[in-house]
Amino acid sequence: MELIPFLIRVIAFTLLATLPTVNASPAISLPYPFEADKLYDVRIEQRIGPDSEVRKRANAYRVYLALTPPGWGTGPVCWLAKEVDIDVTQVNITIPADAAPNQSRIRLSTAFLKKGSPRSMGFSYSSRTTLVGANATWSQKELDGRSHIDAEEVSCWAFGCARTCQETYYTTKDEEDGPIGTKAYACIKQCAKDLNPRSNGAITGMSISRILAMAVMIGSVHMVAGAF
Repeated sequence: MELIPFLIRVIAFTLLATLPTVNASPAISLPYPFEADKLYDVRIEQRIGPDSEVRKRANAYRVYLALTPPGWGTGPVCWLAKEVDIDVTQVNITIPADAAPNQSRIRLSTAFLKKGSPRSMGFSYSSRTTLVGANATWSQKELDGRSHIDAEEVSCWAFGCARTCQETYYTTKDEEDGPIGTKAYACIKQCAKDLNPRSNGAITGMSISRILAMAVMIGSVHMVAGAF
């Protein structure tokens, strides 16, 4: 009778040995707590091998703010860095105060993409931290689990504005289609157009402190050179 469990273990081991290598989830180091409107140099290691199949499909990743409205699951709601080179491990992240309520439990989320692509592929999540110094209020749509804000299109700098669009136009659950839904969508698109960063939304690869240090160093060199 002990032979059957043994054979099952052998078969399972053989199947696992023949499966292709799966990339590990990214390692994302977050401060605790995370202060709104403050710039952080966040370390994100995607841990993608040089011969990984992922590199054939993606050359960058996107960073999102992931929220958990009361009574609902966690998901990305807006982007914080639109395109980060796949091998870059230092990303400067700021979460605007109007992106989430104070004391929210938040995560960062990342997803791979081809540069220039509007859509990413799948999501990975960091551990949770607490957002402090924020001032948003959950919209009724978020509390109903029916938010229509596209995290691929709306940055976290435009998210508070987009949340206001939902509150303004969606007053009942029956207004998602038709003229009111069209107006809400147009309002959200305008928020993204007006408030999304012109750049990728984050300085990557080098922290602000390093950039400032380099600027001071270069300035000192010029001062010394000018003295001779």
